[in-house]
Amino acid sequence: MSKIVDGIAKDLKSVPEKLKAKTGNVDKKKIFLMCLPYILTGYFCDKIAWLWRVSPGQDASAKMMAVMEGLDGLFSNPLPSFYPKDLLIGAGCGIALRLIVYFKAKNAKKFRHGMEYGSARWGA
Repeated sequence: MSKIVDGIAKDLKSVPEKLKAKTGNVDKKKIFLMCLPYILTGYFCDKIAWLWRVSPGQDASAKMMAVMEGLDGLFSNPLPSFYPKDLLIGAGCGIALRLIVYFKAKNAKKFRHGMEYGSARWGA
């Protein structure tokens, strides 16, 4: 039984080295810059969700007016709201934007510069 436990422990200890080997040649700056718009969108939506939550008002129209009036103090505290619902809304908006961009790029038509669209270049 101890051989099994020792084997599992050895495998778990080797995980960080395997991850470093797989991601060693990845440009971290490029990945960070590509993810930055989605991180900022999530941050902004988190702040808006916080403002909506703390705004006075009983119905949606009263809350919306309070949110519009409170936009000047939105970034008075630079930290995001750590309230779970606000974090979920922020993460959901960032992920939704990433999915929109992904599917928009995936379904893009293949245009050729200088050629009329629909030319039979890629025809069968």
